[in-house]
Amino acid sequence: MSALPYPSTATLIALENAFVTPARNLTKSRGKNIHRYVSAKMGKRVTVESFLECPACYHFDFEPSIVRFCSQPIRFSYCLNGKIHTYVPDFLVQFDTGEFKLYEVKSDMESSKEEFQCEWEAKVQGAFESGLELELVTEEEILDEVIFSNLKLLHRYASRDNLNHFHQTLLATFKLNGTQTAKSLGHHLGLNGRKILPFLCDLLSRNLLQTSLETPLSLESEFELGCYA
Repeated sequence: MSALPYPSTATLIALENAFVTPARNLTKSRGKNIHRYVSAKMGKRVTVESFLECPACYHFDFEPSIVRFCSQPIRFSYCLNGKIHTYVPDFLVQFDTGEFKLYEVKSDMESSKEEFQCEWEAKVQGAFESGLELELVTEEEILDEVIFSNLKLLHRYASRDNLNHFHQTLLATFKLNGTQTAKSLGHHLGLNGRKILPFLCDLLSRNLLQTSLETPLSLESEFELGCYA
């Protein structure tokens, strides 16, 4: 595929409007699979249409490079078997580079069907012609047991309140001493590491700290200053 064309002014306006007024208003749907995810990043509820889209929100919420995201963002056309169809992707994401990207969430069973593959290629081409990249996110990626468990922990302790004195003390300790485990940080401050872990999760959710989410968060996890510290 050739280089992605730059989106038209009309497309850019539609992308911006999507964060305020989605192409499909799921709050008015009578569907039984409507879920509402409370986003720490967006500071509001994000309404989604399936069980799998809800855990996908955790990934968008706590990916440091993502500035904002929304569901059911825009409608565009694509051609399949000589017929024009319209389509609304599941999510729109904007990265800290300013780049926009569309995402579709599908179960492993759905994405493996032959008819899906044909339709998907047509949708990707339709997005491309609008100057947008459309990416598939699968069940296997979203529901990775360890990563998803860690993301839920970040969500549990994420706060939109201003940093308090203890948050500032933790950040100052990292600036002075570098990488720390929760246990070593507890010893340094004379506190139980388990009492510190929720504060570390809150700082992680704000991108003020960083750690690997590919292993379970614990007292032995190593934390360091994040990209926004």
